[in-house]
Amino acid sequence: MMTPRFRYLTVAVLVVAFALLTSGAAGASTFQGNDAQLTRAPYLTDLTQTSVQVSWATSSQNTGVVQYGPAGNCAANSAIATKMGNPITIGTTTEYTNSVTVTGLSPSTTYCYRITSTGASPVDLLGSNPSPQFTTLQPDAGTQPFTFDVLGDWGDTTNSGINDGSLNVNQAGVDSQIATSGAQFALSVGDVAYQGGTQTEYGDLNQTGPNVSAVFGSNFWASPGLSVPLLGVDGNHGQNVTSINNWPETRSAAASGGSYQMTSFPSIDGTNPGSYPDTYYAFTTGGVRFYMLEAAWGNSNVGQATGGACGSNCAIYQVDHDAHWTLTSAEYQWLQRDLAAHPGGLKFAFFHFPLYSDNATQPSDAYLDNSPGSTASLEQLLNQNGIQLAFSGHAHIYERNISRPGGVTNYVTGGGGGQAEPVSHCSTSDAYAVGWSYSSAKGSACGAAATPLSDAQIYHFLKVTVNGSTVTVTPTNSQGQIFDTQTYNFAPDATPPSAPGGLRLSSQKPNTLAWTAATDNVGVTAYDVYRNGIYLATLRPQLTTYKDTSATGGVKYTYRVAARDLAGNTTSASVTTGGTADITRPTVPLLLTGSATGYTTAALSWGASTDNIGLLYYTVIRNGANVAQVPAGTTSYTDTQLLPGTAYSYQIMAVDTSGNSS
Repeated sequence: MMTPRFRYLTVAVLVVAFALLTSGAAGASTFQGNDAQLTRAPYLTDLTQTSVQVSWATSSQNTGVVQYGPAGNCAANSAIATKMGNPITIGTTTEYTNSVTVTGLSPSTTYCYRITSTGASPVDLLGSNPSPQFTTLQPDAGTQPFTFDVLGDWGDTTNSGINDGSLNVNQAGVDSQIATSGAQFALSVGDVAYQGGTQTEYGDLNQTGPNVSAVFGSNFWASPGLSVPLLGVDGNHGQNVTSINNWPETRSAAASGGSYQMTSFPSIDGTNPGSYPDTYYAFTTGGVRFYMLEAAWGNSNVGQATGGACGSNCAIYQVDHDAHWTLTSAEYQWLQRDLAAHPGGLKFAFFHFPLYSDNATQPSDAYLDNSPGSTASLEQLLNQNGIQLAFSGHAHIYERNISRPGGVTNYVTGGGGGQAEPVSHCSTSDAYAVGWSYSSAKGSACGAAATPLSDAQIYHFLKVTVNGSTVTVTPTNSQGQIFDTQTYNFAPDATPPSAPGGLRLSSQKPNTLAWTAATDNVGVTAYDVYRNGIYLATLRPQLTTYKDTSATGGVKYTYRVAARDLAGNTTSASVTTGGTADITRPTVPLLLTGSATGYTTAALSWGASTDNIGLLYYTVIRNGANVAQVPAGTTSYTDTQLLPGTAYSYQIMAVDTSGNSS
């Protein structure tokens, strides 16, 4: 029987009406029944096709042992730690972390295990708990369907916005859902253990209170960690060695030629030089290449970074870019090489700072996204090398963004447990977003989402299932209800959609475009709107109207609307307004000055242009090639994509709202 092909299909909405939901965790589980010596339940990291890392903590120092074997014979083999437990302090209590690498496993195989202490009378630390199970990764070319979970911004004792140390029922609900999701592994997109990623904030099974045991508490990661290995990336919180020690991923990093270590960084943008996590790596399973990227920087060391046009909330974005994502950065060059070495197939990227976010305090990262006129950005690199989906966190909301031209379909999944935040505005490419404000005690929404009635609807994780070229992303909230389920088919497709039908201008002001829906052999994913050749917006496929609020009345414009499918095929329709054509060029920007501000950076400034109708932006031209677009109200730009010891020439060109250039 032939399976119907589809490329982008909304297959579910919330299965229970919002009004029926209440705050609190659905089926939250508590880890108990363990031996008293166990202070951190065992948890799994660095899962590969032939190995896994098992870590835990005890109240006394010993050399850890993992007994493991195929399901039904859990004590068939033993792996012993190479050294005695490492002392850590949680609150004022000294405990000892143990970590054992179990090797020699077979791909795509389920194993069970138990942990013991060493000595004359070994103690089974799991006590009355059943033996946890995990499954190794498939071979690179494996074809079996598999599921993984994605979560971000978690490890917080906040409960309903009050950091009183009581049980964070929403986070407990998310962790409980992950424990029973059937995922083979989980991926974290940063910010674990609020606020600073200390061992006390990570905690243990016994201690509780404000900012204590927000990760390894008995109601939190203790249960999913037993059987769901976690592979993660860093966030702006917890920029220290603790994250590397608690979540070892050394085998995955080494196998991909990546990095998983503390690295000494010089002064960047006036920051204090120091040692910070430098964690990026990749792995392949079941035909999918996973890219775990470092796209984060700590809040406390931004030096002279201003965040550019975005402002102070984006200063950490600027330093992150200049540390990790210039053309000469080690991570950029590693990613460029690895992407080139793995052409074709499914590829997903995971990192902390969001490409696009409709949250006011954790906004879109213009230093990473492929904004009009940008060059050599992370999103551009991902797009050019066939990355199909990108997942990030930072903003404590849920947001699904349709890819813009030259971009990547991307998710913001920052609802793992950190205090929920509101959606403050709605971008046209924001297909679905939900947030919550504790100060006003109400929800917010964008796109196709209904306004949430409870904070429990914001806390969530993403369950992702891969079956050949088909990928299904199922967001699941802390109550266990699913929402905004999307299924994508990334099989090759060379057939473009039809043109948007009957494109016309209505009599409404401002200029309002309307059209009938385009059709496609497998599905239209977006409409891209242009005015006089200048990109204006990307709309979700359910929308067939657009208001151009930046147009000037009485001016003749030509609009183009392009229907686009998931493979990037497009077909356009055009319409021209009445009025008088604007053929007057803006004045030439004057007094352009520039200076080298570092080995790879140059700062430019110029005098403002004027225009008879309205200025839109400035184009920055380096050695004859366009490298950036700067908003009309900005007359400065810092170019960070340079090579040391190289001469550059610059020009600035003003462009008006009709597309005329100086």
